[in-house]
Amino acid sequence: MAKRSTRSRPSRSIAAQSAISSGAAITNNMVGVSEAKAGIMSGTDGSKPSLVWARYDGAPFTAGNLGGWQPYWGMPGSEISRERALVSSVTVDLLMSNPVIAALVEGFSTYAVGNGLTLSSRPNYAALGITKEAAGELSHQIETAWQAWAKNGAECDASGRHSLHQLAVAAYKSFLLTGETLFAIDWQKSVGAVSRTKVNMLDVRQLDQTITRIAEGNGGGSIMQGVQFDTNGRVEGYWIRPFVLGSFSSAPQAVFVKARTSWGRTRIGHLFDLIVPGQIRGISPLAAALTPAHSKSTLREFGLAAALVQSMVAATVESDLPRDAALRSLTTADAMDMPAPAGVSPEAWAEARASYYENVKVNLQPGLVTHMYRGDKLVMHRPNSPNMVHDVLDKSLSREAAKAAGSSAEDVSGDYSQTSFSASRLAQELPWRINKRRRSAIVEPFYQAVFTAWLEEACETGRIRLPNGAPAFWQATDAYSTAVWRGEGKPVADPLKAAQADILEIENGLSTLEAKLGERGLDFEEVLAQRKAEREQLEAAGLPHPVPKNRDDFDPEGDERPATSGNRTDD
Repeated sequence: MAKRSTRSRPSRSIAAQSAISSGAAITNNMVGVSEAKAGIMSGTDGSKPSLVWARYDGAPFTAGNLGGWQPYWGMPGSEISRERALVSSVTVDLLMSNPVIAALVEGFSTYAVGNGLTLSSRPNYAALGITKEAAGELSHQIETAWQAWAKNGAECDASGRHSLHQLAVAAYKSFLLTGETLFAIDWQKSVGAVSRTKVNMLDVRQLDQTITRIAEGNGGGSIMQGVQFDTNGRVEGYWIRPFVLGSFSSAPQAVFVKARTSWGRTRIGHLFDLIVPGQIRGISPLAAALTPAHSKSTLREFGLAAALVQSMVAATVESDLPRDAALRSLTTADAMDMPAPAGVSPEAWAEARASYYENVKVNLQPGLVTHMYRGDKLVMHRPNSPNMVHDVLDKSLSREAAKAAGSSAEDVSGDYSQTSFSASRLAQELPWRINKRRRSAIVEPFYQAVFTAWLEEACETGRIRLPNGAPAFWQATDAYSTAVWRGEGKPVADPLKAAQADILEIENGLSTLEAKLGERGLDFEEVLAQRKAEREQLEAAGLPHPVPKNRDDFDPEGDERPATSGNRTDD
C-alpha cells in the first residue's frame, strides 16, 4: 500500500521497483515506450507530491504488467495490466486522506447497493412444467427463505460476522478501489448455521498477478496474472494465496482453485468492468479522477497555509521609535501604569517611550482597550487568501474529478445552493445511468452467483419444497434461479414533480406501473400484494381507504393542486 506523504519526508512513487528522487520515474522495458512516468512525483515545492499518470512518446500498444513478466510482443489489455497495481495502491491511499475520493467511493456504493438488493424470484414455470400459480407459491417460498438467510451473518458469511448485503457493499467498494471483486463460495459446516453455503470475501491481492506461464498438465492452456485459461481461452480457475483471518505468521504460496465444480457450481467469483477485448484484470473506475482529486487537496493545503501565514501577523505598530522598542509592544502582558518621565530632552523622551512599552503591552483580546503612546498607532492587516482565483480553480477541479469518475459535482461538493431543479435533474441523469450499468456488471452478478449456490443447497436438502412434477434442481438450474434484482431507487430533486411526470407517462401509455416502481427500487407484485392487504385491513377496521385524485388539469410545472377534482372509484 502507498505511504502517505508528510512534510518531513517527500513521498516517492509508491509502486515503482526502480524510482529516482528527481522525478520518481518508472521505466518499463517495453518496445516503443520512452521514459514512461507514473505515480506520485515530487511537487513543485520540493515537498508536496504531485500525481501524474503515464505519458508515452512511442507506440502505446505494448505488453506486460508492472512487476511481472513482460513479453516483447503486443497483447490485448496489457496497458490495463501494467497500470492496475499502481492505480489500486494510489486509490486506496487517497481513500484515507482525500475527501473527494472518499466521497466518491461512499456515494457510488450507496447508489449501487444501498441497504442491499431485493430478490424478485421468477421461476420459469413453462420450462419447469408447472402452473403459474405453483410458480408463484415457489417464488414466495424462495424469497422468504432467502431474506432470512441473507440477513444472518452466521449463515451466509464464512467469518460469521456480516450479512450478505454488507458483503455486497464491500465487494463493490473493492471494485471501486481496485477495479475487481474477488470472492469464494465455500461449503463448510459452522456452529449456529443450518446451511453450509458460505461467502468468503477475498482481497484482490490474493489473486497472484505475478504468475504468468504455460499451464502444466496434459490439457495445455496458459496462466496470465494468476488467471488460468484452457486452450480455447475459457477460464479454468485462479491461483489464490490462501489467507485465514487472524493468521499473520505465514506467507502462503498460491494454490490453484477451479472456477466451478464439475457440475457447474461457482467456487471463485472474479468480477470487473470489461474495457477492452482480451482484458485479464480490472482497473479502478476512479483512475482518471485521481489527478484532479489530488490536485484539489494540494490546492486546499496551500491555500490554508497561505491564509495561516498571513493571519499570523495580524497587527503592527507604526512608530518613529527604533525597531526593537516598537516591537516590544506586541506581547500579551497586562497593561501597567507608570509615572511620566522627567525632562524634555530627546534622549529622555526616547527613553520614556521605550520604557512605556516595556510595561504597557498591546493586548489584542476582545473587550480590552490598549493605550498607545503619543504619536504611535496600531495598524490591522486583513488576510486576502483564499481569493476568487482559488475558489474558481477549486470548483473546476471538483467538477473534473466528479465527471471523470462518473458522478456529479454536487455529489462531490455537497453544495446544491447554485443548482436549479432542471440542472439538478440533468446532473443526476448520466451518473444514474452509469450507476445502473455498474450495478448490472458487478453487484447483480455477485448476488446471482451467491443466490444460485444457496438455492441449489436449499432445493437439494428439502428446505425449499419443489412443486409436484417439477424436475430436480440440477436438471433445470437456470429455470429455478431466474431472478430480478431491485436496488435503490433513482434519486430525484423534487419528489412532487417526479411523481407528476410518472403519472403523465403512465396515463398516456408511455410507461407502466411495473417500470415506474422498478425505478424506485420496488417490485410490482410485492406492492400489489401489500396494497391489497392494507385495503382489506382498513375495511375490516371500518376505516376509509385512500383513493388517488383524478387530476386531469394539473400543471406539471406548478406546485399547486386544482381547486376542484373528482375522485376515482374502485368499482
